[in-house]
Amino acid sequence: MTYLLGAGTIRIDVTVSRTLACSVAVTANRPRGLARMFVGRRPEEAPVLAGQVFSLCGFAQSLASRIAVLNAAGMPMSGEERIAAGAGLLAERIFETLRALILHWPTPLPGMMAAGVGRQLREALAASQAIVSQARNGQIAKDSLGTDAVRLSAAAHALGIPQDGDAPPAGSVLSAMLGDLGDVAAFAQCSPDPLTAEDDAEVIACLRSEPDYAGMPRLPGRVLETGAFARHGGGAWSQEPHLARRLLARIGDVRDCLVQLVRLAASGEPDWPSLAAGGPTPGAGGYGAVECARGRLYHQAEIGGDGRLAAYRILAPTEWNFHPAGPFVERLLSSRIGTGEAAARSVSLLALLFDPCVSFEVGIREAAHA
Repeated sequence: MTYLLGAGTIRIDVTVSRTLACSVAVTANRPRGLARMFVGRRPEEAPVLAGQVFSLCGFAQSLASRIAVLNAAGMPMSGEERIAAGAGLLAERIFETLRALILHWPTPLPGMMAAGVGRQLREALAASQAIVSQARNGQIAKDSLGTDAVRLSAAAHALGIPQDGDAPPAGSVLSAMLGDLGDVAAFAQCSPDPLTAEDDAEVIACLRSEPDYAGMPRLPGRVLETGAFARHGGGAWSQEPHLARRLLARIGDVRDCLVQLVRLAASGEPDWPSLAAGGPTPGAGGYGAVECARGRLYHQAEIGGDGRLAAYRILAPTEWNFHPAGPFVERLLSSRIGTGEAAARSVSLLALLFDPCVSFEVGIREAAHA
């Protein structure tokens, strides 16, 4: 979720000793206090502003805001709006996952493949935007949703999202990317501790009570991860190297979203609990949580006696994954990543597959030995 008002960056500094990552420091210069822009506004303005302030995952931001302010006002979301919201969220999640993977991959594509990939990405973008555009209005035509879902599916399959099984088909760009991981450092396997709806109450309580929680979230005794790998657990690919498991989890997440989207177009029934949640917050206000491309996103709103927003808070997925003591650092620390350019490439690919919402820089230094 890149901020329009200067996105900032994440800096990853790794010290290597005899090819092992012996220390990892993650620092960020991202803007803080954006949530203050919402305070003093009318509640109905918040979802529009959220969609404008964030240039990536704008629909997810707007939806999380919409759920939060509805719960703060004690108002339900209509069934028709849920259908539209589910469709928009799925369409955005599909395209944003594909866009981030393909456009940020560090290895250049062959010329002929690059041209085809560009066409398919543009087709996926057009289909996704057609769905999101209708969804923003709170209602969506079933016939056009079905047509656009098929169009988005065709573009995604052409890029390598499998129709059957888990592996991308040979010759696709996603298959080429999977093969590109063959010479990368072998990170230790792990099972993620996923951030889920069961954590919402505790997360929201901390978000309301701790001023700096949005920038440095944590829950006692846990190293929480959010996003495709956390949602899927990596269990289906337990025999694959760790980076391949992360890539396959993101491919599988797109495949599952496509299945959900086509099913929603046919039935008009979104799988709402897998997509979003929300409720009132103790004492005042309400919250919204949505599963966007990069993980679980929270908005929390409180309405004052004058009918305007008295408090507003936003917690993005990247804050969990790139916490200084979070899952990215845990996975990288003590891994045998090599030295020099090989180490930088391994760290960059791991960071890319954790999918931060802002750009990142990697610095590698060799430890001095006596």
